[in-house]
Amino acid sequence: MNSHRKRFTYCCLSTICGVLFGFAHAQSDQDLTSLDLRDLAQVKVYSASRHLEDARDAPSSVTVITAEEIRHYGWRTLADILNSQRGFYISNDRNYTYVGVRGFLRPGDFDSRVLLLLNGHRMNDNLYDSAYFGNEFPLDVDLIDRIEIVRGPGSSLFGTNAVFAVINVITREPTARPSIENMGDVGSSWSRGGRITASATRGRLSTSLSGSLLNNPGASRLFFPEFAASQPNNGYAENMDGERAARAFWDLRYGDFTFQSLYASRLKIVPTAAYETNFNDLGTRTTDNFAYFDAQYHHDLTAATDIELLSFFHDYDYRGTYAYGGTNSPDRFLNFDKGRADWTGIEGTLTHRMGRHHLTAGGSYEYNLRLAQQNYNPGEPPALDDHETSWLTSGFAELELKVRNDLALRAGGRLDYLSESGSALSPRLGIVYLPTKRTALKYLYGRAFRAPNAYESYYTDGATQEAPAQRLQKENIQTHEFILEHSWNPWLGMTVDGYYNHLDHLIDWETDPANNMTRAVNRGKIRGRGVEFELNAKRASGLEGRASYALSDAYDQIIHQRLDNSPLQQGKLHGTIPITRHAFAGLELLYFSAQRSYQQTRVPSSFLTNATFSTRPLWGAWVLSASCYNALDRRWYSPVGPNYPGADIPGDGRAFRFRLSYRFTRGER
Repeated sequence: MNSHRKRFTYCCLSTICGVLFGFAHAQSDQDLTSLDLRDLAQVKVYSASRHLEDARDAPSSVTVITAEEIRHYGWRTLADILNSQRGFYISNDRNYTYVGVRGFLRPGDFDSRVLLLLNGHRMNDNLYDSAYFGNEFPLDVDLIDRIEIVRGPGSSLFGTNAVFAVINVITREPTARPSIENMGDVGSSWSRGGRITASATRGRLSTSLSGSLLNNPGASRLFFPEFAASQPNNGYAENMDGERAARAFWDLRYGDFTFQSLYASRLKIVPTAAYETNFNDLGTRTTDNFAYFDAQYHHDLTAATDIELLSFFHDYDYRGTYAYGGTNSPDRFLNFDKGRADWTGIEGTLTHRMGRHHLTAGGSYEYNLRLAQQNYNPGEPPALDDHETSWLTSGFAELELKVRNDLALRAGGRLDYLSESGSALSPRLGIVYLPTKRTALKYLYGRAFRAPNAYESYYTDGATQEAPAQRLQKENIQTHEFILEHSWNPWLGMTVDGYYNHLDHLIDWETDPANNMTRAVNRGKIRGRGVEFELNAKRASGLEGRASYALSDAYDQIIHQRLDNSPLQQGKLHGTIPITRHAFAGLELLYFSAQRSYQQTRVPSSFLTNATFSTRPLWGAWVLSASCYNALDRRWYSPVGPNYPGADIPGDGRAFRFRLSYRFTRGER
C-alpha cells in the first residue's frame, strides 16, 4: 500500500472513530435529543417523479443537499457541492468546470449528459447542451435552499440530456418580513465577491431581487511543462487565470403564479494555450452570457388533482477570442468564435391521486428560434457561419400503483420527437419494497437518450475542428439499478447502490487522419458497472458525519479498455462539529484514484482536505465564515480533452476564503 493510500485509510478510520465517539457521547448527554434519520427520508422531493413525494418512496437514488450543509462546508460553487457527493467527481481545464458521474466524463464533453434544472426548469443551453457548474453557473450559491440529486436516467420524465443524473437546484423563498442582506468575501489571490439581496412579502404577493459580483485574478503563476523548452517564459503563464462574473436573479410570486428571471455574465482568461493558441497571451478568453424568463402556474384543481403550466424564453450568448501568430509577434491576430441560441416553449404537467395510486402526465413543445455559430479571422471570409432552427415536442406519463402498503410499482415513459433527429422513446420501470419502517429496497430500469447538438453537428473552424462526415445519431443508455436504504437506529443509516449501464451510439471525438482535425462521430459502446456505499449519521445538536465509497468500472467495448477521465475508486468523508451554540467546524476529505488522460498518460490520484469554520447569525444578523481549501497543499491534476497541448492541468494549491454577511430585517429589534 503506497503512502497516499496509507494516509487516506488512516484519515478514514480516524474520522469514523471520532464521529462515532462523538455520537456515543452525545447519546449520553440528556441535553441532546435524537434526530431520527427516518424523518429525513420523509423529506419531500420533486425531481424523481415530477411531483412531491417522500425520498424513501422515490423510484431513484435521491440525495438532498441543504443550504445549511453548503454553509457548514464552505462550498463555493455547484461543482464543489457535487464533488462531495458519492459517485460524482469534477475536472477543470482553467476555462470551464466539468462533472463526471459514475466513471463517465468524456474528454471534450460539455456536461451534456447531466440535466441541470433550476426550480424544475431546464438550464442546459440548446447550442452545446452544456450544464454549468463552476463560477459559470448563473445563480449565486447563497440563493440555494436545497439541491435534489437524482442518479440514473431521467429521460422518461425530462427528455434529452438526462442520461446519468438530474440535478434540480431549488432557490430559497422570499422572506416574510422585508429584509436586505449584504455579503462580502475575500480569498486567495485577492479574489473578491459581493452580493445584495432584497426580499419582502405582503399578502399574497412576495418578491426577492438579488445581484452579485465576482472578481478573481486567479493564480498569479502557473507552470505548464509542455512549454518549458519551447517558450521564452520557461513554461510559466503569469497573471493569466483571471475571471469576472455578474449575476442577477428576480423572483415574483402572487397566489398560484410565479415569475422568475435570471441574467448572468462571466469572462474567463484561458492560460492553457488550448486549440494551438499563443502561450501566455491575455488575448485568449471566453465570455458566456445567459438570460431567461419563465412564468409558472400551479393550481390544485381538486383535492386529488394538481396542474402545473410553464412558459419560458431563454437566451445564451457565447463569445471566444483566441490569439494566434506568436505572443509578441507582428503576425499576432485574434480569431473570433461566437455562438448564440434563443429558444422558447411551453410545458404542462397534471398529477392525479386515485386513492393509494398516483398518475403523472404531461407534455411540452420547444422551438429554437436561433442556433447560430460563427468563426472568423478579421478581414477574411468566415470559416463558419451557420444558422439553424429546430423544434421538439413530447408527451410523458407515469403510473404509481400501490400494490400493498409495503410494495409500489412504477411504470411510465416519454416519447420525444425532435425535428433534427427523429423520435426517441424513454421507458422507466421501478419496484419499491418497504419490508420494515427502517428499510427500503428498490429495483429500477430506465432508458435515456441524448440528441446530437448543433455544435457537434455543424461546427468547424477550419484549423482544429471540422464538421462530422456523416449525420450523427442519438446516444442511448439502458440502466439497471438496485438500491438498499436502511436505518439501524434513529441517528445512523446507510445506502448501498449497485448499477449496470450500457450506452451505445456514443458521440465522441476522433482525429481525421487526412487533416489532423477533430470531429464528432458515433463510435462508442460503453459498459459501466459499479457499487456505491454511504453511511450517514446526524444529530439534532448539529453533529453530523457522512462516509462514502464508490467503485465504478466504465469500459469502452470498442477498444477494450477502461474509459479516459474515469477514476476507479472514490472515497469521501464529511463531518460537522458544533463548537459552541452558534459556531460549527466542517471538514471534508476527498480521495480520487488515478485516471488515464485522453492522451493515454497516467493522471495521479488526488487527496484533498477542506475545512470551514462558520457561525449561525450572531447578534441577530451577522454571519461569519472562514474556509481553507486543499489545506495540506497537495498537488493534483485535472485530465483534459482533445485540442490541449498537455495531458492534464494543475489544480489549485492551498486557498482561503473569508466571508461576512449582515441581514437587516424590518420590524426586528
